[in-house]
Amino acid sequence: MRTAIWNSMLDADMNAKYWKYLVNRYSARDKGFKIFLAVMASGTVAGWGLWEELPWLWKSLSSISAIIAICAPILNYQKSIEQMSLLAGTWGELRIEYDDLWRQVRNHAEPEALERAYRKFKKIESTLQKKETKLPDDKALIIKCFEEVKKSRGLD
Repeated sequence: MRTAIWNSMLDADMNAKYWKYLVNRYSARDKGFKIFLAVMASGTVAGWGLWEELPWLWKSLSSISAIIAICAPILNYQKSIEQMSLLAGTWGELRIEYDDLWRQVRNHAEPEALERAYRKFKKIESTLQKKETKLPDDKALIIKCFEEVKKSRGLD
C-alpha cells in the first residue's frame, strides 16, 4: 500500500503540472489567434494605401485570417481550456490529498483507513482519466513534468 500511495502521489503531482502547462499553452494560442484577427480586421481598413502597393501581402494576410476565423470554432480552444483547467485543478487537489495520505503513512496510520482513502482517490483518478481521453496528449511534456516532480521531491 505504501508504494502505491507514493506512486499515486507522484502521478497526481505530474498530472497537475501537465494540465497547467497545457492550459497556459492553449490560452496563449487562443489569445494569439484573437489578437491576429483583431489586428487584421482593423488593419485592413487602416492600411488601404499600403495594400494598393502590396496587393499580394493583403491577399495573403486576408486569406490567413479567413482560415483562422473558420478554424477557430472547429479548434474550440476555449472549451479545451475550460476542460484542461478543471483537470489541472482537480489533479492539484488530488495531489494535496495524496500528500496528506502520505503523511499518514509516515505516521503509521491504520491500514484500513489508508486503504479506504486510497480507493476513494483512485475512483477520482478514474473519472479524470476518462475526461482526458479527448484532450491533447504531449508525451514530451509528460516527461518534462515528471522530471520536474522528481526534482521537486529530491528523486534525481
